[in-house]
Amino acid sequence: MPELNSALAAFLQQVNEMPGPRVLELGTKRAFSDRSTMHKAWIPHAAAFIGTDYQNGLDVDVVADVHCLSSAFPEESFDVVISCSTFEHIKYPWIAAVEIARCLRLGGCVFVQTHQTYPLHGAPYDYWRFTRDGLAALFHRKIGMDTIACCHEFPCSITTEEDPGAIASLDAFLNTCLCAIKIAATPCEWLPDL
Repeated sequence: MPELNSALAAFLQQVNEMPGPRVLELGTKRAFSDRSTMHKAWIPHAAAFIGTDYQNGLDVDVVADVHCLSSAFPEESFDVVISCSTFEHIKYPWIAAVEIARCLRLGGCVFVQTHQTYPLHGAPYDYWRFTRDGLAALFHRKIGMDTIACCHEFPCSITTEEDPGAIASLDAFLNTCLCAIKIAATPCEWLPDL
């Protein structure tokens, strides 16, 4: 069995210590009707588990745009937010980060898994790829968050027919994952940590 990445391990440790957490998962609309994308098995003791997406469909309990998440849900209403394979599709991820923070209770945590190196894919738009530094830069102390773990997972190789050996030796990974905790009140808008 493969080892858990450090961000997922930190996330699972945090949520396992929460009694009956309220969970919100982003981007839950099924791409394939026979396969759920929800991660309920990670938190079997959840008091509530709500799936949301910007479009209605299977596994979507509430239709909401992550750019204005706090309009769809009361501020500080969730203990946990999960976002798997969605951040690359969010047009303004810094707005999404502050909206997630606004919906989290103090001490709540977020887990984000997104892509660092991955083929272009729609659904319907594909905007971003994230390094560890890039993803952690979204969830910082000025928006009331503290990143406790951020890692890459699934090493891969990049090649090109033009120069097959030039890029293949550099580090590349399919995914970047983050676990962050809400440590303070969230401002109304994203602030840079300059």
